[in-house]
Amino acid sequence: MTGARGGRLAALTRPAVTVPIALVVLLAVLGAAAAVLADRASGTARDALGDTGPALAGVALPDDGSAGSPTVVESPSAATSPRAAEIRDLVQRQVDARNNGDYGAWVATSSATSSASVSSAQFADRNRTVKVGSVILRRIDPVGDGEYVVPMGMITTQDPAAAPPDVRVPRLCWQVSMSVVTERGTLRLVDPSAGSSLRTPC
Repeated sequence: MTGARGGRLAALTRPAVTVPIALVVLLAVLGAAAAVLADRASGTARDALGDTGPALAGVALPDDGSAGSPTVVESPSAATSPRAAEIRDLVQRQVDARNNGDYGAWVATSSATSSASVSSAQFADRNRTVKVGSVILRRIDPVGDGEYVVPMGMITTQDPAAAPPDVRVPRLCWQVSMSVVTERGTLRLVDPSAGSSLRTPC
């Protein structure tokens, strides 16, 4: 009996058996250490930068999972523009149009090229489940001939199926560079072009 037990012990302590066991233990220890370090690094990044979603949009993230208030606000920088009130009102009317699914009101705020490229059916499909909120105008930059570039942040909620294909999530934080043009003496918004917006789940 003692001899059999000794034989099994000797077999377990042979190099062919001991080395794989040691490797398994070492890998487990390294994996645990890597997880701890990754968690610490992530925590440090969050402490330094904050949540990337609210940082991208430039707004506080609502705790209730919503898009936040639909009221458009201005940053101190945007408020210095002589046309700040007009542009804020324009953006507000377009936000309201999207939230209410009102195609006619959206057309009334959009440039001729933008409204001509989006049909009533397309507008309805695009905005069926979308709610827009926490909109902030960061700056209002004149570029001449009655045109302005307006960097803004906002949050949207939507059915994930209605979200952009690469981010099928219920809430997104956005940074958008909007263009405002003057048509027949009236300010109008141009639909953002490809590459003029950034978004991230939040």
